Amino acid sequence: MSATVGGYRFADPQALAVLRDLALAARTVVDGLMLGVHTSHRVGAGLEFSQFRSYQPGDDLRRVDWKLYGRSDRFFIREAEAETSIAVRIVVDATASMGQAAADGLSTFDYARFLAAALAVLAQRQGDAFGLYALSDRAVEVLQPRREHQQLHRLLHTLERLEPAGAWPEWARVEAAISADPHRGLVVILSDLHERGDEIRRAAQRLAANRHDVLVVHLENPDEVEFPWRGSVTFEEWESGQRMNLDAGAARERYLAHRADTARSFRRALEDRRITYQPVRTDEPLDQVLRRVLSPRSQR
Repeated sequence: MSATVGGYRFADPQALAVLRDLALAARTVVDGLMLGVHTSHRVGAGLEFSQFRSYQPGDDLRRVDWKLYGRSDRFFIREAEAETSIAVRIVVDATASMGQAAADGLSTFDYARFLAAALAVLAQRQGDAFGLYALSDRAVEVLQPRREHQQLHRLLHTLERLEPAGAWPEWARVEAAISADPHRGLVVILSDLHERGDEIRRAAQRLAANRHDVLVVHLENPDEVEFPWRGSVTFEEWESGQRMNLDAGAARERYLAHRADTARSFRRALEDRRITYQPVRTDEPLDQVLRRVLSPRSQR
């Protein structure tokens, strides 16, 4: 379930998939995150995980985190943090392309579900209201942000029964879903960023224009990053069904160059609007990813 690197535990996505228990997997990820936290600046409003440092002689014992001691058998002091609580909106791309699986069998959509569940657990522990928006043109599933105890159960149940299908919906449906609750907050978009045009980046830009704090997590299948194929290969576009026969070896260099250009363009388009862009490979340990995804927000 976990590996140890540099003294910290990291939740392996393939091992978590074997659990077939989304709630347990999410809590495993967040526990791994909390045990690896260093003293650092605040992450920002919403999903601001508590910062800890090792106990030093003379520290006030009332500041010891006894729950963390029970899990780690080590004394940690909870650092002072800003009292903030906002609405965290977790947007999951539920389109057909998210169903693509890597060589290990884990699909991009599975990874997105793990990450969404872990973000919800983290938000709940921090006292933030949180909600879920699973988007495709086939269906839009909405759980508006709440702080109720049952909200996590509702969110996990929704994630469990989702299946990727269709394409990204038009902006009017995205706006209707997310803007039904007028309170501004943090919007986390989990997506492979597969676009027919520029619909996903435009949605992120419009959400930012509505004064939400927007974080786009670009989920990358390792095969897409490395393009390991050789010889004659038939590729099928997930959302249109269009097929193309290619000499994969001859096309590899051109594909990788185009992919890098597209990623640079996407990053530029988002960061110009003060939107955080974070690429994530779906074979990366999830608690390590959470730490990296949230940390850049401390510098904004």
